[in-house]
Amino acid sequence: MNNSLKNFIQASFPNTDSKHPIQTEFLSVGELVQVSEGDFLIDINEEMTYVPIVTDGVLKVTREDEDGHELFLYYLEYGETCTISMMYQESAVRVTAEEDTWVYKVPIGSINDWMSRFPEWRDFLMKAYKVRFDGLLQAIDELAFKKMDERLINYLNKLKAIKESNELNVSHSEIALSLNTSREVISRLLKQLEKLGKVELGRNKVILK
Repeated sequence: MNNSLKNFIQASFPNTDSKHPIQTEFLSVGELVQVSEGDFLIDINEEMTYVPIVTDGVLKVTREDEDGHELFLYYLEYGETCTISMMYQESAVRVTAEEDTWVYKVPIGSINDWMSRFPEWRDFLMKAYKVRFDGLLQAIDELAFKKMDERLINYLNKLKAIKESNELNVSHSEIALSLNTSREVISRLLKQLEKLGKVELGRNKVILK
């Protein structure tokens, strides 16, 4: 068994042992897959037959409007799941691997069955819903109340935390796509931050000071 999956089970269901049905069924019905950096795990309008749980790595969740403009919503890290995928037969979001990521796919049917049988699973899902709801509120707050320069700094700091590094290998175009703005706007703001000594810019690279 993948060690990160084993750690996830122990952390998520601390009051159960390895013989408890929630643990044995969880391991028997799911599929552990690796998603390479930049690849889609879930695309918009894709039929949802499973719920993804991150056991190692990072996934990026985005929305897209009718004109194809993409908007960054939040990241999924270790132990987190995209609860939005439980609410729709077809996905309302796009989920992309920010880095090479291991994902445990749990069938929708099992999730619904466990809700009625295991209070441990209900507790896990309620915590997951709260985390995602808080993340969506934060995304809404940024869109409604924060200027683009603040959103840019917050986005770079999130990447820094995700990558555990001050050196971010990301292009201006990639940042602009995530923040639903133009590359020119991002380039201008990054140059301003560089003048202020807050970042150092390189080719497809941003170094936070």
